[in-house]
Amino acid sequence: MKCIFYDFRRAITGRWFLVAFFASVVSLYMSIGDQSYYLINMLSEMEMYEDSFWLDAATLLSQGLQGDFGVLILPALSALPFAAQALQEIRSGAIRPAVFRVGRKGWIAGKVLSTFVSGMLLQMAAAIGLLLVFHLMMLIRAGQLFPSGDFAPVRAVLLRRTLCGGIWAGAGCLFALVTETTSAACLAPLCLCYAMVMIGTRFFPDRALLNPVNWLTGAVWPLLLVLGVLAGGLARTLQRKVNACV
Repeated sequence: MKCIFYDFRRAITGRWFLVAFFASVVSLYMSIGDQSYYLINMLSEMEMYEDSFWLDAATLLSQGLQGDFGVLILPALSALPFAAQALQEIRSGAIRPAVFRVGRKGWIAGKVLSTFVSGMLLQMAAAIGLLLVFHLMMLIRAGQLFPSGDFAPVRAVLLRRTLCGGIWAGAGCLFALVTETTSAACLAPLCLCYAMVMIGTRFFPDRALLNPVNWLTGAVWPLLLVLGVLAGGLARTLQRKVNACV
């Protein structure tokens, strides 16, 4: 259990989590699209739009969470904080003292859970960060908080995006271990996501689950199923690596 908490703390307090957080917030803002320009113009002339300000945080956040740019870059950012950590420990030889200290099951559990949870928490933190940006902009320009709107539909989208963050982080870790290439932890999920978007859009438009863009509006159970399959595959792969190194 201590190993799990230790890996989890490393995953969310490391510098790469912070880098991925700021990059995710920027990507969410860019994913809003034309509304981001309207927001800047309206805030720059707040006295004119004060009585007819029609934007709200819930709508803007929903658009950012589902924007194409944010969906395409989500895999790489989700895998950035911790997906390559297991391979780095294996290649550096740090796996041996770690396994002797916490045991094989503890080391594997720590890497699997921390990889998935880091990707999921990153998406939640980025959504909260974008909301803080909206409120900060409104406070600076108008001295008040941003209109909130209805967050009920946003929660479902955020849940799916959070699960997607865990899926891509787990996939990045698995790719890195299979290829024994650290950079594959971020690049492979990014390339896979882009390929799935292109194939799903051009050749199989009726297969909604083939296109990752549709994962944010579809059912939740397929995402949970993929998470379970990835967790099992990642645990078996780590088990083989531990047996080969220790």
